[in-house]
Amino acid sequence: MSCHSCGGCFTGTGCSTIKLSKKEALSDSARFQSLLDLATTQQQQPQQKEHDHVVPTIMSELSKNVYASQTVLFKAFDDLELEQFLSLAKCLYSANVVGVHIAWAAEYCKGDVQELLRILSTGKEEEQTLLLQHCDDAAEMHEMFGQLAMGSVGRVSRNTSL
Repeated sequence: MSCHSCGGCFTGTGCSTIKLSKKEALSDSARFQSLLDLATTQQQQPQQKEHDHVVPTIMSELSKNVYASQTVLFKAFDDLELEQFLSLAKCLYSANVVGVHIAWAAEYCKGDVQELLRILSTGKEEEQTLLLQHCDDAAEMHEMFGQLAMGSVGRVSRNTSL
């Protein structure tokens, strides 16, 4: 993949060297999975020396351009092997922990991205529920003190009944 006609990092649209017409037809989850798959295949091609836009695009998709969440994802990318980072990305996306919720999930784990990965991938259901509840509680506090409409930040819990 080359960057000669790239739309730029952090645009959420991915590199324009990929056939976007096919990408546009995919659902969000299929598109995100295709980004993870592409990052995995590029990992297996160490001879590639050009700048890679796949991981920054994954970070952008997950963080929804929330700076606090971007810093968590950059820390995760630095601290984890690429395979672990991609596993964390998949777990975050699957659990609907995106945008500002990533920062709150990292806060729950005291900034330990290994622990965040463990909870989301192999943790007990109770641990996962506590993590998601923390994110939901933080969202509620953010709405309350930010004078935002209830539910405007979104929730991650699997149990949406009140």
